[in-house]
Amino acid sequence: MSDLSKIWDLLKEKGVSDIHLFPDQQVYYRANGLLDKIDMIVREDQIKKIILSTSTPKAREILGHQRQVTYAENVDGIGRLRFSAFFDRGRFALSLRVISNTFIELDDLGLNDTQKKLLSQHSGLILVGSPSCEGKSTTIASILNYINNNYEKNIYTIENPVEIVYQDNQAAFIQRSIPVDISDFYNGLLEAYRVDPDIVVTDSIAYSDTVNQALNLCESGCTVIAATDGGDCLQIIERIINMRSPEERENVRQRLSSQLKMIISQRLVPLSDNTGRKAIFDVFINTIQMKTLIKNNSMSMLRTIQSQNEAAGMMTFDKQLKSLLWKHMITQKTALEFAIDKTNININ
Repeated sequence: MSDLSKIWDLLKEKGVSDIHLFPDQQVYYRANGLLDKIDMIVREDQIKKIILSTSTPKAREILGHQRQVTYAENVDGIGRLRFSAFFDRGRFALSLRVISNTFIELDDLGLNDTQKKLLSQHSGLILVGSPSCEGKSTTIASILNYINNNYEKNIYTIENPVEIVYQDNQAAFIQRSIPVDISDFYNGLLEAYRVDPDIVVTDSIAYSDTVNQALNLCESGCTVIAATDGGDCLQIIERIINMRSPEERENVRQRLSSQLKMIISQRLVPLSDNTGRKAIFDVFINTIQMKTLIKNNSMSMLRTIQSQNEAAGMMTFDKQLKSLLWKHMITQKTALEFAIDKTNININ
């Protein structure tokens, strides 16, 4: 692949997370959250060459039938990559993402002992949210690494695809990849009962049927750790409830108030010295007071109580933004861009 050496070299550079290849177009890449391009036009035959050299026959079969496939493979000299192959106006296209092979300790990530204690408890729903490319996969991997090093648990994952291959330590892992091992997230959650899991991890909880099945697992005594879309904690809760029909919302509020354990939402904010990005967190802990708010649909008070309850392990985006702004680690423009309540950010 000497004609593609620029692409492989780019993947080795610090901060590069994604590369996007479209036939007869320049190569685009994302570094530290920003999209840029290099002076190189990639041809369709080059894209096909990458797909053929990195994919399994099964992945190519799926690509032929479904016109898209996602898979992960190790590439010599680079590491593990996630490949999303698809068709763009009838021609092969490809997106590549770097999968980190190192785990960030929860302390270094910014999560505290109160939040870590919740990971040892039996049953309950833990949601981890962020926009795409803003770190939820890294946070989930750090959580699983912490559990693996500290607790004897049977961990069952449903992923599209399996990105990090965990080595059993204290915990034992069963990792199933969509669509090779299981057809979709709902069926992966449905089949979880058969392997006697303590913890079930899913890449997606975006639909009402997957939410139902995740809550069923929690009610049966499992802990479910699920990735979800971004927003702060209140927005995540409201999205789960409001995806239902009006007549179903009361039931899901009751179940969420009972089974929800914690929400960790995060963003990556650019540092003012342009050296990279820093994770900030919005953390919700389902205390007795919060359970009552969800159950009674009194959500208007949630952010206020969350911001006043750091002793219970809660955190808010806005408090962290104000702290980073005070330390001159981010600009006023960045603080305002990422703030939930922009009137609460001091720009003087």
